[in-house]
Amino acid sequence: MLARVLIVLLALVVGSGCSVKFAYNNLDRFARWGISDYLQMTPEQREYFDVEFARLHEWHRRTQLPLYADFIESVPPTLADGAERAELLAMERTVQAWAEVTLEKGLPVTAHILQIMTDEQVAELPARLAASNKEIAKPERHGDLARAQQQWADEVADTFKRFAGRLTEEQRDYLAAVSVGYIPERQMWAEYRERWQADLLALLLRRHEDQSFAERFYTLARNRERYYGEELAGVFAHNEELSREIAHWLLNNLTADQRRRFDERMLELASDFRELAGQRFDDEALPSTQSGSGQQPCCFAEPVADS
Repeated sequence: MLARVLIVLLALVVGSGCSVKFAYNNLDRFARWGISDYLQMTPEQREYFDVEFARLHEWHRRTQLPLYADFIESVPPTLADGAERAELLAMERTVQAWAEVTLEKGLPVTAHILQIMTDEQVAELPARLAASNKEIAKPERHGDLARAQQQWADEVADTFKRFAGRLTEEQRDYLAAVSVGYIPERQMWAEYRERWQADLLALLLRRHEDQSFAERFYTLARNRERYYGEELAGVFAHNEELSREIAHWLLNNLTADQRRRFDERMLELASDFRELAGQRFDDEALPSTQSGSGQQPCCFAEPVADS
């Protein structure tokens, strides 16, 4: 939970219109909003969360952000002579490996938060999880294939726009043509979550008696893909390959202005991450550990969903 929230929030930071430095320095506040969808923490739980998230955040700042900065800074020169599929796949695997490192780092804290949940919190959790799963499936619940493919293409275009500007007519035509290959996955994703969550809920019912609770939770968290099922695994693989194809084509068909904007955006992000990594933790304008006004920040319109 804790590390996954950090990872999802970081992805939103990179892709959002907010100041990266402002958003990153306020990740604890955003994380609390995200977790509140599933758990209304007691004062003791909140105190533990604040302390441990601060430690995880500081570890991430010191050890991970410099890696991100070096990596992002290397992207423009790497792609200057064209994007090779092997290069893009290597980049993807690097980012995935970083995500797993952060997930692993957060497992002990997450296990402890789960283990100290009250009976009332555990009793409320199934309904909260079901609501989140319903929200995940909602964009594709209508069953309209063409609409789902258009929504997916719009998401791709929005991501592209954040980094390189608006698509040209040729790029829009290309995206429209290949988006018909997208297979709706959100309903199956919600169903996978239900399978995984069912075992989590069963484990939570034994959280006080099971001396191996933490290890059992670690195993559950590390083996999420076992719950995909053959159909979802195949759809995920298909859509991932489609996304790779689109990224490869778009990066090799940028206009001069788009290339310049893309390179500038990469260098800006690298610079922001470097500056954040070098900040003194005790000098930051960190959000108060007291309850806030409940207002959402500039760029996070929805709480973050966990798996």
